[in-house]
Amino acid sequence: MATSPHTLCDPLALRLRVRPDPRQALVAMVAMVAVAVLLALTGSPLGTFAAALERVAAADPLLVGLGVLAEVGSFAGYVALTWLVVGREAPRVTPAVSAHITLAGTAVNRLLPTAGLGGIGLTLWALRRAGLSKARATSTLLTFLVVLYTVFLGALLATGLAALGGSAGDAPAWTGLGLTLLGGGAIAVGFLIGLLGPTRLAAARGGAAPGRVRGAAMTLAESVRGAAAVLRSGDPRLFGALAWWGFDLAVLAAAFAAFGDAPAAGVIALAYFAGIVANTIPVPGAVAGGMTGVLLLCGVPADLALPAVLAYRAISLWVPVPLGAAAMVGLQRTVRTWAAQDALGGHPMAARPATVATRRSTSSVAV
Repeated sequence: MATSPHTLCDPLALRLRVRPDPRQALVAMVAMVAVAVLLALTGSPLGTFAAALERVAAADPLLVGLGVLAEVGSFAGYVALTWLVVGREAPRVTPAVSAHITLAGTAVNRLLPTAGLGGIGLTLWALRRAGLSKARATSTLLTFLVVLYTVFLGALLATGLAALGGSAGDAPAWTGLGLTLLGGGAIAVGFLIGLLGPTRLAAARGGAAPGRVRGAAMTLAESVRGAAAVLRSGDPRLFGALAWWGFDLAVLAAAFAAFGDAPAAGVIALAYFAGIVANTIPVPGAVAGGMTGVLLLCGVPADLALPAVLAYRAISLWVPVPLGAAAMVGLQRTVRTWAAQDALGGHPMAARPATVATRRSTSSVAV
């Protein structure tokens, strides 16, 4: 039976659909033990994996714990940035609500194979319940993503240039060049969109283009300009974007330190950002595969690269899940409270009055 979009955005439905199957977990555990025994006994080239497993057994628990704390710090930054950007449009979204939306959306992304769309759907659902129209919710979410990924693209550009300068050791030149072109090119496109502005961008996409296309173009341009306004504000919560990427990168560095001698910082940064870029490919394991591949190209031994990347993925995937499960319950309770307040005649904290630009975007999207 097909699942309706409303069901996908219902936190209760999501919570019911993501319950782990204990039998699957048991089968996976038995399979891992069997593979570990096989690798430990074999004298084939798979012995590299056996060496990696030995490193796992000898990992420094203190450094692994620091990696977990770094991941918590990463999410704290994400929550702060959500509070800043979303709270400007929907005052109902307090720090606590921002944490609920962030953690619940992340848990959905971790547990459901939706390529990130599950978390986006849940966030839009929460913003609509907070009092924003569909157009304003979409524009606000886009503004948030532009701010967040402006930092990412800047780091991508800086990492690529540093790799071209030799910071990544034996890494092939094309790896640094690729990140440089990708980061610089995306920043240039974003700058051009903001420079053109909503009206001229919509005109460039006009002519025979449907009204919805023109509306989407205007919403995108307004989101870029809105992100620029947020960045110019100088609000301390903007450091949340740096914390999201920086602390997550620190998790990978901590994993390397826990399993042995860590490679140069330039190598770790290059592998990290290459893995994040690889995550855009809709293939399971793209992040781990991209990171591991770059590490091997940089001369990092396989028996060190494999456990470090797998530990990073384990921390980044599963630390948010139990927190997200609790956040889902809290978000449901908050939304029910909002609904009760609205039923009694509205609430003054529902949403700020729409700006002229927002009203223009709303009317364009409705064309």
